Amino acid sequence: MAKPLDPKKIKSAQRALEVLEYFSDTRPTATVMDIARSMGYPQSSTSELLNCLVSLGYLNRDRDQRTYRPTARVAVIGSSVQPELFRKGRLLAILDHLAEEAGVTVTLAHKVGMAIQHIHVVHGASPPIDIDASTGLAASAAGKALLATFDPELVRKLVHRVNAEAPEGAERVCAVAFAEELRSVRIQGYALHVDGDQTSLSMLVSPLRETYALALSIHGPTAFFEVNRDWLLQMVRGAVARLNNPALGRPLEVEIAQPERRFA
Repeated sequence: MAKPLDPKKIKSAQRALEVLEYFSDTRPTATVMDIARSMGYPQSSTSELLNCLVSLGYLNRDRDQRTYRPTARVAVIGSSVQPELFRKGRLLAILDHLAEEAGVTVTLAHKVGMAIQHIHVVHGASPPIDIDASTGLAASAAGKALLATFDPELVRKLVHRVNAEAPEGAERVCAVAFAEELRSVRIQGYALHVDGDQTSLSMLVSPLRETYALALSIHGPTAFFEVNRDWLLQMVRGAVARLNNPALGRPLEVEIAQPERRFA
């Protein structure tokens, strides 16, 4: 009989990963209180966790400033996953360039169970957009882009499960209409999702089934997308083309004039 997992060890592992994910370009360093407040952890246990990560070589501690910073060991975690994109490729640099040029928020996401998890977020020139760490498969452009590659019968079962697990009063997904939407996604090669005043556009980084499926998405004001949809689409297509073909070293030229970025 398998030995049950220790809930305390599971919680500790979860917190350690959340701490490492806390750091970013805009938050290169943090104090114990920064992390404790952000994560809602007790200060004492947060301090113990950070000291443990320091001893393991994942964090550096500045004793004078009382701050912590990730080490190079964090950078090489998972470097063997899809090396052509991450270790040898230019994935993150291309995402940065897309966010800067298009002036929108760019995310990289994958499927985790019945949800889409955003594993990397880059904010562009537009007003910062709150990106949920996890979003329902049927309620996001990334989810639609990924589901479009699935067998229709499997999608039907997934929609049934989504509806069954939806909170009481939540709007149900129409299986027939959703199947037709995914058919359009397969034909046009990208997915759109409009949520009030925010719109998202998503394409697969690689359409090959044998690879670990990742979806590249851009997010911005709906009004901006309505006016500049063709230009934004070509920007995303150019980014994906450069990712799938390393020989394309420079951004693809587009004939559509770059719009003025005026955000309310």
